[in-house]
Amino acid sequence: MTGWDQYVQLVQVNTPSLVAAAALAVAASIVGVFVLLRQEALLALALPQAVAVGAAVGMRADWVHPVIPALASAGVALLVVSWSRMRHASHLLLPVLYVGGLSISVLIITNSAAHLHEVQHLLSGADVFVTETEAWWAAAILPMLGILCAVLWRRWLLLAQNPTAARLAGLHPPRWEALFLFLLAAMVVFGTSTSGILMVLAMLFLPASAALPWTRRIPATLIASIVIGLTLLAAGFVLSVEMEWPLSQSVGGVGFVGVLASHGLSAILPIGK
Repeated sequence: MTGWDQYVQLVQVNTPSLVAAAALAVAASIVGVFVLLRQEALLALALPQAVAVGAAVGMRADWVHPVIPALASAGVALLVVSWSRMRHASHLLLPVLYVGGLSISVLIITNSAAHLHEVQHLLSGADVFVTETEAWWAAAILPMLGILCAVLWRRWLLLAQNPTAARLAGLHPPRWEALFLFLLAAMVVFGTSTSGILMVLAMLFLPASAALPWTRRIPATLIASIVIGLTLLAAGFVLSVEMEWPLSQSVGGVGFVGVLASHGLSAILPIGK
C-alpha cells in the first residue's frame, strides 16, 4: 500500500471524527478570537472541566445521551460565573471551577472502570470515537455558533471595552454577556462531546493567538484564525499518522510551535508591527 493510499484509507475510516474536528476548528477559531480579546481565557479553561463533570454524571447514570447532563453542568457553571461577576469575585472562583471540574469528573466515575477510561480520554484529549450522526450534528451546529458569534463581533468588543457606551447605545450588557457565554458554552459542550477537551482548548486558543499579531481588523482576524485552525488540524493529522501519535496532542503540539513562530516573527518583521 502506497503512502497516498494509506492516507485515503485513514481519512475514510476517520471521516466522522475529522468532520467533527473540522467543524470545531471553524467555530472555536472564531469564538477564540473574542475569548482572547475579551480576556476570558480563564473562563474558557474552566468551562470544559464543568462539562466533563456533567458528562461523567451521565455516564455513571448510564444516560443514552450524556450531552444532556453536560449541558446542565455548563449551565450551572455559567450561573456561578454570573454570580461571581456581580460580586466582582470571578478571578477567585474561576480557578476553583477549573480544579474542581478536573477532580470531580474523575471522582464521580472512579469505581466504574469502563467509564473511567472514557472520562480520562475526554480530559486528556485522546481521540474520541464519533458516530456519523454525531459528526453531522456537530457539522451543522458548531459552524452556526461560530458564524453567529462573528456577526455580532462589534457588540462583544464594545461590551468588553466600554460597557457605559453600550448602555448609552441602548444595549443591555447583561443580556449580551449572557448570549456570549451561551455561545461559548454550547461550543464547548458539542466540541467536547465529539473531539475531547484538549482539542477544544487547542482550537479555542492556538489559531486566534497565532493570527492576532498579524491582523488589525476583526474580519481579517476571524478569517485568518479559521484558516490557521483548519491548517493545524490537517498538519496534526499528518503528524499523527506519520509518528503514530494521538490526533489531539499532535494538533496541540503543532499549534504550540506555530504560535511561538508567529509571535517571534511578528516581533522582527515590519508587517507584524
